[in-house]
This record gives sequence, structure tokens and C-alpha cells, in this order.
Amino acid sequence: MAQKKIETVLAADESMIPAAKESIATGSFVNTFWDQFEQSRERALKLRENREDAYINALREFIKFNKQYRKSIGKLYEQTKKTNKDMITELMHQFNAGKDELKDEAIPSNDREELKIQLKEVSGQLEKLALTPLKSIINMVDQLEDNIEKNAESNVAYARGRRNAWFRVRKEYVKLARNTHLNLVNRGKSGLKELVKTQ
Repeated sequence: MAQKKIETVLAADESMIPAAKESIATGSFVNTFWDQFEQSRERALKLRENREDAYINALREFIKFNKQYRKSIGKLYEQTKKTNKDMITELMHQFNAGKDELKDEAIPSNDREELKIQLKEVSGQLEKLALTPLKSIINMVDQLEDNIEKNAESNVAYARGRRNAWFRVRKEYVKLARNTHLNLVNRGKSGLKELVKTQ
């Protein structure tokens, strides 16, 4: 009798072990499926964020390059202006030296000095007038580029915030879908077992 009880218990344990292994295998398949879905979604999210970061960095580098380019053009202009001023000063000096050799006193020296000063003032005013539109355009371009950079950064931050909000909602839906999937598989197995028992 004791022998029979032991055999019955062993038979019951053996019959339970395959069912448990089958349940684990089915559950692990469903969990693996949903884990892979989550991993692929996270990879896609990381790739998207990397693209956004690369876009922002490229935009910053482009703006930085443009500012350096404009600055170098400004320095080139200043150097050209200085060179022209030096050349004019040298020519005026040579012109004055030639006048002194001729001893032409048709224009008094005070009037010459006053004429030089007036000529410098007029040329300075003309230069300011010519540079005003250029400087205002450069300032507008600088402001435009700064606004573009700020807008791009805020757009990326907004998109990420919106995605993170939807990510939390989606994560809950995936959790519910996983549980529903596991329940369906377990119900299907239970129904199949009942069907096999009845036949």
C-alpha cells in the first residue's frame, strides 16, 4: 500500500513537471517577444535622440563658422582700411614735400592743414555712412542665427518632452498587452488541457 502511494505521488510529480516546464517555456516566449519589442523601441529612441543631438551640434558649428568668417572679413576690412590710410598719408607727405620744393605759396600752410583735417572728417563720415547698412545687416544675421539655434534647441526639447510623456503611456499599454498575452496563452493551454482530458 505504501508502495502504491509512493508510485502515485511520483507519477503525479512527473506529470506536474512537464506542465510546469511547458508553462515556463510558453511564458518565456511571450516575455522574450515583449522584451525584444521594448529593446527595439529603446534603440530606435536612442538613435532618434542621437540624430537630434547631431543636428543641434552641426547647427552650432555652422553658426560658429559663420561668425568667425564674418569676424575675419571685418578684420580684413580693418587691415585694408589701415593700409589705405597709410598709403594716403605717405602720398600726402610726398605731395607736401613736392610743394615745399617748388616753394609755391599760393595756398597758405594753415589752409592746407585745415583742408587736410576737413578731408579726413569728410572721408570718415562717408565711411560711417557706407558701413552702417553693412553693420546692421551683420547684426541682423547674427540675431537670426542665434534665434535659429534657440528655436532648434527648444523644438528638440519640446519633442523629447512630448515623446517622454507618450513613452510612459505606451509603457503602460505594453505592460497591459504583455499581461493580456500571457493570460491568453495560459487560458489557451488550460482550455486545450481540458479538451484533451474530456476526450
